[in-house]
Amino acid sequence: MNMTISGARVMDVRASLPRHKTLRYGRRKLTDIRSAAMHHSATKSGSPEAFARYHVGTNGWPGIAYHFVIQKDGVIYWCNDPETISYHVGNSNRHALGICLVGDFRTQKPTPAQLEAANRLIQHLQVQIPTMKQVLGHQEYPGYAWKNCPAFPMGKFRSDYSQYLQKPVEKRDKPQQVPVAISLNGSLLSVTGFLKDGVSMLPVRAVANVAGGKVEWIAATQDVRVNGKDLDETIVSGSAYAPARELATALGLQVEWDQASYTVKLSKGCVAT
Repeated sequence: MNMTISGARVMDVRASLPRHKTLRYGRRKLTDIRSAAMHHSATKSGSPEAFARYHVGTNGWPGIAYHFVIQKDGVIYWCNDPETISYHVGNSNRHALGICLVGDFRTQKPTPAQLEAANRLIQHLQVQIPTMKQVLGHQEYPGYAWKNCPAFPMGKFRSDYSQYLQKPVEKRDKPQQVPVAISLNGSLLSVTGFLKDGVSMLPVRAVANVAGGKVEWIAATQDVRVNGKDLDETIVSGSAYAPARELATALGLQVEWDQASYTVKLSKGCVAT
């Protein structure tokens, strides 16, 4: 299935997510799919890897429950083939495709980037899978009226989606920043950066914490230092982002740009100059 979606970033993680050692999900035809089931993760943050570990390790399921996971920055993670009959809406699993937005929408709200990505994803899927005519919340499936999921108004979501489809493509909201994925030593991180004038900008504290770097905030000069080195940072919504190469140098990491997957690959070793 083609998963190139105009205006959206799609990361194919189907082959890298944790799977059960012996159990496998069943398969179906695309024509068996009748609806998209909307979920929230019920966690304030998270990643496909974390969800898969829980679903496999704690629930004992064959793999992650969702076919797609949408992060708060709008990046779409492709987790299962649509033909996979995963566990997410009980007896309706055979005919439903699961889309999970990261967040606990009992206390939070989906970000505009998430809703935009969900709109684009559903539009794309309905072209690829014409039988997927309905878009329902988890609680709208038989047996789940008690469950507050996805915890945002599905009626408004469907109305907004209909209005979205009626807009000319050139007038649909475009993401202000192009997100980029980040990996460290081959493992994809749950945080993302973005492109700014062709330069990859990475979240300083999140990357430094994973890589074991020391971050300092110099209040007097409004500067950020990593391992004592000043960075040419940009503040976005209260968080500092720095050019990938600068941050990698400060952390003693190598950096490589993968154009095909829009991924900044960081690794331990001598930094290339």
